[in-house]
Amino acid sequence: MPIQQITKEKRIVMDWLRRLGVEFQTGFVVLNHDAPDTPIIYANRAFCEMSGFSEEEIIGNNGRFMHGSKTDKEVVRNIRECIDSETACTYELINYRKDGTPFWNEITVQPINVRKNAGAYTLMLQRDITDRKQTESLIKLQQETYNDIEKGYMLSVLLQKACTMVESFFPDDAKCTVMLVDENGRFRIGAGSSMPKKFYETVDGILVEETGGTCGAAYHRKAPVIVENMLTDPLWDGYQELVKSMNFVSSWSVPIFDMDGNPSGTFGIYFEKPMLPTGKQMAFIEQIAPIVSLTMKYFHQQTKILELAYVDKETELPNRNYFMNEVKDMLSEHKEGFIAFISADEYVKVVDQYGHRAGDSLIREMGKRFLRSKLPADHLVARFSDSTIALFCLTPLVKVPDYLEVLSQIDPITIEDMELFLTMKMGIALITPNQQEPNELIRHADSALSKAKLRAGESICYYENEHDESMMKDLRIANELTAALRREEIDVYLQPKVELATGKIMSFEALARWNSPELGTIAPNVFIPVAEKNGKIRMLEQSLLKRVLSWLKTRQDKGLELSQVAINVSTDHFFHHSFIPYLVDQTAEYGIEPKWIQLEITERIGFVDIETAYKVFKQLLKYGFASSIDDFGTGYSSLSYLQKLPVTEIKIDRSFINNMHEQQTLAIVRTIIQLAENLGMRVVAEGVETEEQKRMLLALGCRIGQGYFYYRPMSLDEANLL
Repeated sequence: MPIQQITKEKRIVMDWLRRLGVEFQTGFVVLNHDAPDTPIIYANRAFCEMSGFSEEEIIGNNGRFMHGSKTDKEVVRNIRECIDSETACTYELINYRKDGTPFWNEITVQPINVRKNAGAYTLMLQRDITDRKQTESLIKLQQETYNDIEKGYMLSVLLQKACTMVESFFPDDAKCTVMLVDENGRFRIGAGSSMPKKFYETVDGILVEETGGTCGAAYHRKAPVIVENMLTDPLWDGYQELVKSMNFVSSWSVPIFDMDGNPSGTFGIYFEKPMLPTGKQMAFIEQIAPIVSLTMKYFHQQTKILELAYVDKETELPNRNYFMNEVKDMLSEHKEGFIAFISADEYVKVVDQYGHRAGDSLIREMGKRFLRSKLPADHLVARFSDSTIALFCLTPLVKVPDYLEVLSQIDPITIEDMELFLTMKMGIALITPNQQEPNELIRHADSALSKAKLRAGESICYYENEHDESMMKDLRIANELTAALRREEIDVYLQPKVELATGKIMSFEALARWNSPELGTIAPNVFIPVAEKNGKIRMLEQSLLKRVLSWLKTRQDKGLELSQVAINVSTDHFFHHSFIPYLVDQTAEYGIEPKWIQLEITERIGFVDIETAYKVFKQLLKYGFASSIDDFGTGYSSLSYLQKLPVTEIKIDRSFINNMHEQQTLAIVRTIIQLAENLGMRVVAEGVETEEQKRMLLALGCRIGQGYFYYRPMSLDEANLL
């Protein structure tokens, strides 16, 4: 903001802040609360040094440029509310430096009170508390490790916690591993679920040599080893192609020692760009190694005591006794979740051809894959019977379909030189407020697995309880919806918006239709709420947008006339940070001008965040997209906020059209039409089904309508014939 554009009073405030900023050692920024998107108007030198961004890159931008995948959106919302309410507050948040490194930022929000009309400002003090957070994480990791050892958690789970914790303090592309060395001097995978599959296939079982990569060198030298460029460093000779295929560039490794001071493995971290550690980063990594060493020591001691009673010796997975005991304890937390009984059709064939030892190997490999899957921390995998793996997981029920999808996508397993693509059968018992009894849950999961085995191919069966019938229906739909989106099964139908007097088509509305091979035809008012509840609505709406753009492009390529198409957008999608960038990118990719796309948004957005909604609508207008308020009149604040939103169209909800014979409803419709005319907006009547409704609407001044009286929703091919 140029200094000459600031009023005298504002200039006094800015000069004061600049003088303060030179001497103030704590980083801070000043936000202009009055300007759109609350831009930063001042950042002191300490903030620039902390964030890595220059003053030119900061000024004029909203602070979200420091957000990333690890940034807690809930905390961001709380800070936003604090700023809007002009109250002081302090929050801790993960931000990202310019180089992509996350850091913990203690943010103190302080409103700046100046004289009336001088502007509204917010001072945000910023303090890097990463060191403190790292120390707290190390302490927490030790405490949780000891507790988890007592509970009998597998070593891979314990070591993975260390990897996950370290990764949280490094750029998003960072991937950690724990490599253990067996009695034959060969590497064995201890942990590293974020590493590519190719890494395990290459490294597991190779001889540990000093010239064999960063970890091999760290093990033999008994000291940390840093490789800035794996593509050129001689330690990685012979593995450059592997490194290239995994997009790795840098790697650091520290040795892990046993209680006698002998190396027993390594802790490594890999990056996709050149990285050299700072002193603090190296000290942090080196503090992990002793924790891993103690974890292994106490785990082995506890294991010797427990393995006879609670471990299946053929597969080294927890056994049935352990599973039953753990389920009882974990159910005491009274959380939602599920128990899955899982088997593979190939087990019987493997046993028949190669014997029970090969069958044990199959179950062992399945168990390992499940343990490496991205499941919540509160999960347990065990061998329940010869051919069945039992899995217990605490998670909100809306996420169950996603986790089952992860489990069903298991990679091929090699048994006796034979690569097997497994046909998974799953029986699921849901843990709900109505069902928390362990023996009943296990019986239900077993019963559901029996049903799954009767079906051909891969199958997932839920145990159906009459108390949870509605929830079961939603889960079945959610399961199939995930697959339907992946297979592009959701069809697009178009319903014209017409000129009431002549029937001339003015534009279209895109509607989702789903005919599932498993569940049959599912109505939109059934699967769309399920998509919203299970976090799939944005994916669904993006799929519809692509189908519409593809249709428009086909017509454009053939030289046919284009018509504007309206696409319904949910509230969550509308306020998502990627909403407008995705629209802009997709229209550009298909070569379709934005004016041919209209976004229909329900008026409920007025209850969510009217100020942000205004900014989003302004952005849509800037890029050339049309916008419409759908279901108008069904909310409680329509008239008060409509004038604030830069929309071009409102749609009268069909419930009003159906009841226009009532005087009160007729008065409402007349008011809406007059309101739209006064605001320079187009009004569209939804659900026009009779000649009488058409006549009444024309008499009231409504010119455009939509409904069965003119056209029913039609396929894209049928629309091409109009």
